Amino acid sequence: MAVRYFKYKRKITKDSVSEYKYMPQMQLQAPVGFEQIAEMIQQKSTMSRGDIMGVLAELEPSISVMLENGHPVDLGLIGTFIPGIEVVSVDKPEDVTHRLIKRFKVLFKPSLYFKNRFKHVNYELVDNVVRVTKS
Repeated sequence: MAVRYFKYKRKITKDSVSEYKYMPQMQLQAPVGFEQIAEMIQQKSTMSRGDIMGVLAELEPSISVMLENGHPVDLGLIGTFIPGIEVVSVDKPEDVTHRLIKRFKVLFKPSLYFKNRFKHVNYELVDNVVRVTKS
């Protein structure tokens, strides 16, 4: 299976000069949920779909708790989820408060297995139509 993409026209502003540029953009497919993942795993294992669904369902809150407590979560061959925050800086240390934290975020660092696998992805042009940004 190949990563599908299309041609994309986008307005780019550089040094106060606007111009249109063309680039490939990935065509996202329908999201895959727990149920589909559970069915795929069931076909390759001796576990029932229900057992797999239970494990996947419990994975979500378990990972959330660990991330909220500042722990990176290493899922082996998948990769590591790393908690972080977006902040605003100030000039004096006494001005540092929780109000400078804009949001909590999670970064994902893929495993070496994923990185190596993604090096060999194939690409396929969906069609020859150029899409334009919606301004």
